[in-house]
Amino acid sequence: MTHNDHGHTTRRTVDESSRFLFLSGQTLRRLSRRQLVGGAAGLGATVALGGHGVRLAAAQEPEGILIGTLGEATSINPFQASESEGQWRCKMLFDEFVRADANDFSPQPGLAAEWTNEGLTYTFTLQPNATFSDGADVTAEDVAFTIRGHLTKTTASPWSTKFLPIDGAQAFFDGAAQEVPGIEVVDPKTLRITLAQPDAPFLFNLRYIWVVPAAALQGKNLTNDPWFEKPVGAGPYVIESWTRQQDFIATANPNYWQQGKPAIPRLTHRFIGDSQSLVLALQGGEIDASNYPNPAGKDQLEQVEGLTVMAPPFASPNGWMFNARHEHLAKTEVRRAIAMALDTEQFAADSLLGLGGAGLGPISPESWAFDPTLEPIPFDPATARQMITAAGAEGTQLRFNANQGNIFREDWLTYTQQALQEIGIEVVPELIEYTALVEQVEAGDFDVTGVDFCGVTAEPSELFEQFSTGASGNYMGYSNPELDALLKQARQTLDIEAAKPIYAQVQRIIMADVPMHFAWYRPFLHAVSDRFTDYTDSAAFGLFHTLEDWSGPSA
Repeated sequence: MTHNDHGHTTRRTVDESSRFLFLSGQTLRRLSRRQLVGGAAGLGATVALGGHGVRLAAAQEPEGILIGTLGEATSINPFQASESEGQWRCKMLFDEFVRADANDFSPQPGLAAEWTNEGLTYTFTLQPNATFSDGADVTAEDVAFTIRGHLTKTTASPWSTKFLPIDGAQAFFDGAAQEVPGIEVVDPKTLRITLAQPDAPFLFNLRYIWVVPAAALQGKNLTNDPWFEKPVGAGPYVIESWTRQQDFIATANPNYWQQGKPAIPRLTHRFIGDSQSLVLALQGGEIDASNYPNPAGKDQLEQVEGLTVMAPPFASPNGWMFNARHEHLAKTEVRRAIAMALDTEQFAADSLLGLGGAGLGPISPESWAFDPTLEPIPFDPATARQMITAAGAEGTQLRFNANQGNIFREDWLTYTQQALQEIGIEVVPELIEYTALVEQVEAGDFDVTGVDFCGVTAEPSELFEQFSTGASGNYMGYSNPELDALLKQARQTLDIEAAKPIYAQVQRIIMADVPMHFAWYRPFLHAVSDRFTDYTDSAAFGLFHTLEDWSGPSA
């Protein structure tokens, strides 16, 4: 899903005799077969191993992997993919210019083999053997073309805001300039980028540069050209086919720049739009792995022989995101009243299986930027009703949507509908297929949505794209000039200790204005067949982000 970003990681290596898991950056711990502790306590990621059930062989070729997903991707176009499933497929097909470590989110080599930094200028050297899957060299011009594509306003890239700090990028985006002087091709394998001002997340944001071949796309529409239906990229896999709402299939790229990778020669990413159906598919061996099985099925999954189950730590909370263009939702007091009418502690206790909890603010508690002194919005339905009446919103009908098949969001919708009756708000519930919901929200066709388009774990500066006035990821139409200034200041503050108090102010403003009510921490289970090893499970990026590094039956 959009599962924004997450936190700690689990690294698994082979030791069948002792069934150990090696937890990166954390204490090694041996867990019993039945142990599974949820939440962010203890190790930060907990695992149940093995079980006593019988698991059928997976339904695909023994050398491949079949992954079940709860939400279908909206696009595999690197200039358009705006949700988690599409982003992951882009990473598999195109690779990232600079990668982010799944554990500490530090910049790591990708298609950029190395870089140097002098003040505001970065010089990147590309991998010398990097080619596209058709054998053509990946060049600095391809990278420059890709960045300029994001900065072309008509492309409508959701990531354009990330690259505006490049010198001349704003003028280019506004149509006042024909070139971006801060992007310079030095030679075929060297690219120089100069920023107009300091930008703390600059290297992290280059993970969104999924490099495309300039020669194939020069002069074409980067939003919807047919080329993107079966593109040529430099990632570990090459698309074979995509039947929407069914299977996305890709095979190993024979020209991939990382020699000997990927070890798994074929991947199938299968849409199964119900989390309990994912549990059943894992039990029956119909799929090998998933980020989204229903956590209510943890007891069944613990019993499945040859299946490893992990509970990652909390990401940023789920809740309700408000469309501030709506007559009543434009009023802070109405948004806040809705939040005050919802008992998040009780919802967490009743509905999250002991694995989740009441949420607090837009930043994951795993992040260095999280402010532990934040105060939650109080549960006070009596005062909330008075606020609704005073705002002239009593009797208002509001559409609240959630993605069908996500049991926690469905329960949250049902609970909200009942609770808001008490304060004079009529909820019109809408359960929508995930892809259709994403398209509606991006088009602004919603009142309130339960999918987490806001909130961060890995990189707090992403709040800039989500909450700044007019930003590409601000689907709410929300605006607060004071917050805009603080988000800009935080993004330009390179020292973490200096940035912490700025982000503390940011969190307090967002909690006060309630453009989104960050209500509860969604529990996840990640599950994978023991046929596969050498994976890194990340609450930020999910289980499959480093699929090219996995070992499998054919390795």
